[in-house]
Amino acid sequence: MRRRTGIAVAVGLLLTAGGVSTGIASAHENPAAEHTSNGAAVKRGGMVFVQSNDPRRNSILAFRRAVDGKLTAAGEYPTGGRGGAQKDNPFDPLASQDSLVFDRRSNVLIAVNAGSNSVTTFRVRDGKLTHPRTVSSGGDFPVSIAVSGRTVYVLNAGGATKVTGFRLGHDGLRPIARSARKLGITNAAVPLFTDSPPQVGFSPDGRHLLVTTKSGNTIEVFAVAPDGRLSAKPVTTRSTGDVPFSFVFDRAGHLLVTEAAKSGVTSYRLRRNGTLDVITPSVESGQQVLCWIARAGKFFYGTNPGSSTISLYTVDGRGKVTLGGKDGVIAAAGGPKAVAEVAAAAAATVDDPIAEPARAPGAGPIDLAATADGALLYVQNTLAGTIEGFRVGPNGELTLVETENAGLPVFADGSGMEGLVVW
Repeated sequence: MRRRTGIAVAVGLLLTAGGVSTGIASAHENPAAEHTSNGAAVKRGGMVFVQSNDPRRNSILAFRRAVDGKLTAAGEYPTGGRGGAQKDNPFDPLASQDSLVFDRRSNVLIAVNAGSNSVTTFRVRDGKLTHPRTVSSGGDFPVSIAVSGRTVYVLNAGGATKVTGFRLGHDGLRPIARSARKLGITNAAVPLFTDSPPQVGFSPDGRHLLVTTKSGNTIEVFAVAPDGRLSAKPVTTRSTGDVPFSFVFDRAGHLLVTEAAKSGVTSYRLRRNGTLDVITPSVESGQQVLCWIARAGKFFYGTNPGSSTISLYTVDGRGKVTLGGKDGVIAAAGGPKAVAEVAAAAAATVDDPIAEPARAPGAGPIDLAATADGALLYVQNTLAGTIEGFRVGPNGELTLVETENAGLPVFADGSGMEGLVVW
């Protein structure tokens, strides 16, 4: 007889098994409001783009976004590559943040093709994607993209893990010679999800490139030269909490990093020399497997796929993080039914010591992204095969305004959608 719990506990155990210290849309957002000559804001709609991550034929699913947050399917655009699925992943096939990004200044959408080791760019015009261009990612299993000006870096999470630089031009991406930097972690070409580094991103001023590593339990910071090349070696900071996953900067430049092992968020001050000073250590929500985080105006939201919930955080002018909501929850992803599934699975016991749950419970919230004005937040539910839209209230409360499933794949056999952009 052996007691077994549901996915919320099983994933937490897997992330730390064997002593292993085991992921926001692009920072370049498209404003959701125009301004009149007197400076008054005029709200308008926009677009939501979702990466199917189909292992046979990756594509971008487009949705028109109304002012009230409602979505309407607006086409599907093949990337010319294949999606991917990391080994033994429970609901997040790429196990990363920023696998799909939009650069407002160039009106370019960039997607990873993890299954074919490539990256695809699209021009965005009037909500349509045109001029697809696909290039090699420079490594195995690309999972995350960072953009600063015309400089782009791709995180390759498989094989000899590395970041590779590109220059963004009118005809897509061109490799930057001698830009690749290894991260010191060697995986299989298709990595185990607990071992793969989950995110690459630039500091707000573009002078540093950051990478989180789950298995190394570190935050790596490279200096970025004017020509886009990186320092030969990164400055390494050990994560305050175990399993650093995704990160985002607040408006004042403070760094917030999620920690999946105990669902914590730590804030740091990034120094010019690449060192990180802890401001607020590991603010834990009590939820399960916090990985993804995004900013919506003055608020920050994190998804907890192990408990099918969304958490709220605020950050003051000094970078101090405070948890909001009730018991670490500001909203349920997938509604009360999804949360009930998680609770039932966690409480269940089985007599067979080798039996596994038939499927992971809950909606499986992963990627999330907000409109540039912070008025709407969208969450990608991989297990439910839905995108949920929430209106952000004055105190950070979330009100569900949309649930969309048109053409969205439901996670199955290790594969599912991952990657979300809102503008």
